[in-house]
Amino acid sequence: MIRRERRREAGTGLAGMLTLFALLFCAGSPASAEWVRAGGTHKYDGYVDMATIAPTGQRVTLWTLKDFKVIRQIPKGPYHSMAVKKQFDCRAGKGRLLQTKYYMEQMGKGRAFFTTQGTRQWSRVIPGSDGETEWKIACQIAS
Repeated sequence: MIRRERRREAGTGLAGMLTLFALLFCAGSPASAEWVRAGGTHKYDGYVDMATIAPTGQRVTLWTLKDFKVIRQIPKGPYHSMAVKKQFDCRAGKGRLLQTKYYMEQMGKGRAFFTTQGTRQWSRVIPGSDGETEWKIACQIAS
């Protein structure tokens, strides 16, 4: 389920991670959480939907979002944001894409105009990447 952006944002790096975890624990149960900032670049802002973090053993599934600052294009049409369902193996430090949904509006609002299934192939989490930030959040909440 796509939710509205949380107005509180956390920075990057160790201080940002500590701020993010403090916000999460002060915000109440994960079911009440919405999109929380978790990385990005000068081209997009990255988010994690805390309400979708679902652990199963050492694996965790969740939805992430990339909200682009400029409209992007795929063969099916233009999009402003994309939600990605991911699964992480907390112990092995690996992740994989399960599904991607493309939205014409920012923050995943409106209906997805195109959905693809992921390759489901595992790859290692790259240090310093948004994937590492997402992995840390998911695995910390799941443990």
